[in-house]
Amino acid sequence: MSQPLPTLVLTVALDDDLLTLNRVVGIMRRHNLAVGGLAVGPGPKGGQSRLTCTVASDPGAVDRMANALRKTVGVRDVTTLPESACTTREHLLLRLRHGPSRLSALLDVLALYEARILEETPEELVVEATGAAPLLGSLLRALEPYGVLAQVRGGAVVLPRTAVAATGRDGPPVALPAAIPA
Repeated sequence: MSQPLPTLVLTVALDDDLLTLNRVVGIMRRHNLAVGGLAVGPGPKGGQSRLTCTVASDPGAVDRMANALRKTVGVRDVTTLPESACTTREHLLLRLRHGPSRLSALLDVLALYEARILEETPEELVVEATGAAPLLGSLLRALEPYGVLAQVRGGAVVLPRTAVAATGRDGPPVALPAAIPA
């Protein structure tokens, strides 16, 4: 029986232009790794974006992809960390059908998962939830009896738990900040 592949988090700081993003995604596609989630947002500095993805693969394959990314024009930094060394959250928006007879039970389920109601009509609710992937999966299973009309799930947003040593652009260990200053 084979062991499940470890999940690694790959974070890429890149120039905020479409050509660099296209190059990075092309390299990821060519390496053909199992990407579990992908999120792109503003980077730590002006004019930069931050791409974060979770990859279920052997560490050697992820390191080869990271090395290819480091050689790419417009890539400023590449960091790989085990998922266990990170705090990972996903974002989920749901449109739910509700009736007056089951509204109380539905609100209890939403309170249990700390989900927020964003919009309410007499027939439907729009709900927001954030959390780890297993928690959101559990929430979806708990809401199935109520009628999930639509759902949108964002990619994982990841932050190292503490100042973890990781491999930076030039190879030696680099201390990561615990948080990005505002």
